[in-house]
Amino acid sequence: MRLRFADCVLDPEARELRRREGAVPLSPRAFQLLTLLLERRPRPVAHQMLRDALWPDTSVGYTSLAQVVAEVRRAIGDADEADRRIRTVPRVGYAFVAAVVEERPRRAAALGVLVTDDSEYLVSEGETLVGRGTECGIRLPSSRVSRVHARVWTEGERVLVGDEGSKNGTWVNRRRLERPALLGDGDEVLFGTFRAVFHRASASGSTRTGRPRSGGGQR
Repeated sequence: MRLRFADCVLDPEARELRRREGAVPLSPRAFQLLTLLLERRPRPVAHQMLRDALWPDTSVGYTSLAQVVAEVRRAIGDADEADRRIRTVPRVGYAFVAAVVEERPRRAAALGVLVTDDSEYLVSEGETLVGRGTECGIRLPSSRVSRVHARVWTEGERVLVGDEGSKNGTWVNRRRLERPALLGDGDEVLFGTFRAVFHRASASGSTRTGRPRSGGGQR
């Protein structure tokens, strides 16, 4: 889903910010901050929550966060202090307060589904990032999953998965991926220790009872 505000369009899946003159470069932290503010709009996001999200393993002060906010404001043309798109909430944090239009793209055809114990994640045409970060189209609720852990994409009718340099690895049928792997119906996929079973779309009518090819995985 793309988010349009003023003369800007943010595409979280493509990780792209565009203005009338074209694509606008953003550092990874600036992109993440803008995405977080848009997700929680118009509610303020606390300073500490933003610092924890942008620097999860490092303690930083207010100056570092302010610098990222300044980068985002320059990128979206938020120069009018009397009519801010990103409002400073004194002693609290920041809030995105401009009007936003959500643009839902044409739904891509689903070629398969990743089934976990309590969720199903459609695998559609194109490319999808897998991880716990806000930039991922498939977001997995596990601390053992990297922010951007893996990538799933399609080539015609084929569905492939590849690791994106994750800490705990991506495994298909108990084999850790060194290179991208083709997924078949019933394949077990471990993102770190987060287990899913892949089913082709034509076989997804019984996804809850499907059995992986290589037995149970870690959890």
